[in-house]
Amino acid sequence: MAEEKPFYANEGSQYGEGIILDDYNGAISLVSARKKEENVYMEWVYPQKRDGSRSPMEKSLPWKITMGDKDAAIKFARWLLAQLGATDPGDPATDDPNQDIPF
Repeated sequence: MAEEKPFYANEGSQYGEGIILDDYNGAISLVSARKKEENVYMEWVYPQKRDGSRSPMEKSLPWKITMGDKDAAIKFARWLLAQLGATDPGDPATDDPNQDIPF
């Protein structure tokens, strides 16, 4: 059985969209994912070749944003919270309906 990775669901999504917090060989990343019933699936993409042709590579990869090792990921998370207006990591999410944040 595969190890379960933390999944954050986009509560406003009717398609089960969300994000997985992935740790692969010490590199922590956010991976686009979907949840269907009780199963969570990473979203996979075919990146473009680096030869300038814009054609897709033959191998698919997870659609992710790498944040670095654990210390770098924590620093990134704090930066992201500050960008979203949190003054303290324990700040609750705002209930402001005019907020333009997708999660």
